[in-house]
Amino acid sequence: MSALSKLIAVETKLFLREPVSLFFVFALPIGLMLVFGLPQRAGTAADTGQHAEQTFLPSLALALTIGMLALFTLPMALGIYRERRILRRLATTPVRPALLLVAQVVVNLVMGVLGAVVTSIAVRFLLDQPAPANLPGFVLAFLLGVACLFAVGLLIAALAPSARAAQSIGPALFFPLLFLAGAWLPRDRMPSALAAVADYSPLGATVDTIGAAWAGADPELPQLIALAVTAAVAALGATRFFRWE
Repeated sequence: MSALSKLIAVETKLFLREPVSLFFVFALPIGLMLVFGLPQRAGTAADTGQHAEQTFLPSLALALTIGMLALFTLPMALGIYRERRILRRLATTPVRPALLLVAQVVVNLVMGVLGAVVTSIAVRFLLDQPAPANLPGFVLAFLLGVACLFAVGLLIAALAPSARAAQSIGPALFFPLLFLAGAWLPRDRMPSALAAVADYSPLGATVDTIGAAWAGADPELPQLIALAVTAAVAALGATRFFRWE
C-alpha cells in the first residue's frame, strides 16, 4: 500500500471510532430536518410555492450533512493534529504532512457521500419523497456545494489558532448559514436585502440548487457560479494561510 492509502485507511478507522462524527453525518441532519423542518414547511409550502416541502426538506438534509462535516469535523481534526504537533512530526518522515491533509479531505468526502445516500434513502421512506428528477443537475449542485463548504472548512482550519478555536468557529459560522438557508425562517419572509444575500450564501445556494434539481428543474446558474467562486476563494485562502505547526 502507498503512504496515502495507508493514511486514508487509518483516518477512516479513526473516523468510524468517533461516535460524535458519525452522529453528525448520519443522524443529526435527519433529526433536525424532522424536528424543525417538517412542521414549519407543512404550513408554508402550499402558500408560497417556494422551497416546497417536497424539495426543500431533502435538499436541506443533504446540505446539513455536508455542512456538519465541512464546518465541524474537518477543521477540528486538522486543528487537533496541528496542536499535537503531528503535522510537524510527519515533516521529519518520508510521509509529507500534505498527505495527511489529503487523507482527511478524502475520508470526509467519502463520508459525506455516504451520509448523503443515507439521508436520501431516509427522505424517500420517511417522507415518501421521489428520487431527484434532474440527476445531472443534482450531481453538479451537490459537488459544487461540497467543494464550497469544504473549502470554507479548510479555511477555518488554516486560520484557527487552536483546535478549540476551530471547534468554536465552525458552529459559529454554521448556524447563521443555516438560518440564511431558510431553516427557521423561509426566505420569502426575510427582508429583501437579507434574502438576496441568503440566496448566494454557501448553504442557501446549496439548498436551492439541489432542491431545483431534485424537482426536475435546472439549478440557477448565478447560484452555481457563487458556489464555485466561494470554493475557489476559500481554497486559495486556505492554501495561503495554512500552517503545519
